[in-house]
Amino acid sequence: MVLHRPPAGISMVKQRRKNDYWGLYRQLEKTIREIEESTQTGRALSIFLESLVNQYHESLGIQGGRIYRREAGYYELETMVGRCQDGAERAGPGYRIPSSYPMIRDLRERRLLISDRSNPHFDPAIEGPLKVETFAAIVVGADDDWIISFTLAPDANRETVLYSLSTVRHVINSQLRLIGAEMDIAQVRAIQSNLFPRKVPRLEGYDIFGRSKPMEAVGGDVFSFIPLAHTTLGILVADSSGHGLPAALQARDVVTGMRMGLADEFKLVRTVEKLNRVFHETSLSSKFVSLFYGEAERNGNFLYCNAGHVPTLHLHDDTFTVLRKGGPVLGPSPDVRYARGYVLMQRDDFLVFYTDGITEAHDGQEEEFGRERLMQVVRENRNVGAREMVEIIFAAVERFAPDDPLRDDRTVVIVKRLTDPDVT
Repeated sequence: MVLHRPPAGISMVKQRRKNDYWGLYRQLEKTIREIEESTQTGRALSIFLESLVNQYHESLGIQGGRIYRREAGYYELETMVGRCQDGAERAGPGYRIPSSYPMIRDLRERRLLISDRSNPHFDPAIEGPLKVETFAAIVVGADDDWIISFTLAPDANRETVLYSLSTVRHVINSQLRLIGAEMDIAQVRAIQSNLFPRKVPRLEGYDIFGRSKPMEAVGGDVFSFIPLAHTTLGILVADSSGHGLPAALQARDVVTGMRMGLADEFKLVRTVEKLNRVFHETSLSSKFVSLFYGEAERNGNFLYCNAGHVPTLHLHDDTFTVLRKGGPVLGPSPDVRYARGYVLMQRDDFLVFYTDGITEAHDGQEEEFGRERLMQVVRENRNVGAREMVEIIFAAVERFAPDDPLRDDRTVVIVKRLTDPDVT
């Protein structure tokens, strides 16, 4: 990095560009807010460049700027703002600088660089078309994806420029990480939306409906319906440990794994056991998934396996049966043997699938909504259909805990039997 004293005879300009870091940071706040509010990488960088060139010409001595995007073996000029130092014609968008150029290598090593023609690495053949004599540059992005370069006035206070660009470079990198995360979340949200049913499934003799409410943009709860034949419907509810993106990805893998296993005509228990082995081999030791999977048959039979999930509730007349048969959560132990449970669904019976975000909702005294309240709500409203029952349960939880922040994803699936069983 080459640092020079400013030319003589510019004391008033130098005074105007003194090292008033607090005042400068206050001046940069608007730019920082604009960067933080941007949701696209190119837009964030353009805002930064335009703001510095247009608003801080006097305080920082920035006369122009350029944005380069990293490609295979070179950086390509994408955006230009301001003017070059001699006002002459210069290279425009599409101009390429090899990644092997020593000035580029220096910049990527130091992250921030101020230099001029006296730098021994300065190559007139590369820099000449840009018509720039003195410049500053920063590299941003997880893989040095972008270079932002600034044309500096000869009298620019380099210490102030270094401070300013270092401050905003940190903000830009943080925002680029956020934008990348939001893009990942958007992709996972699109994937996850395909896991949730697009329409209410139809199975003769049943009324079925489900709803899930994540605590974040994407969540670890998932429910899905898997048609196995015109007489049988698979019903799945799973809860991945944690929240957000990792939990959503793990929940996606549960649904995908179950669908693949059942498509290969594996039996219910064998599919769960195979999925458990896969999760043990591929998941972090601190991560696990609870799963309740059942198969409703048109004749009223319901076969299920509970892998460490909060038990589904079966309401017959006024009595609830808690469906526990199965085994532990998926992941920790590869050699678990799971059991299969069975109930017979009769006219007006209910199956209530849910996740612990329902029963663990807290009121102002830290009391949980609990399973007993859930059963009472279902019992008192057993004359309604599946969709209405789901909405009644969610409303009851929200009334019980109106001020409780959503601590966990909440999911409810209701299956109501409409006809008498036919087991002949």
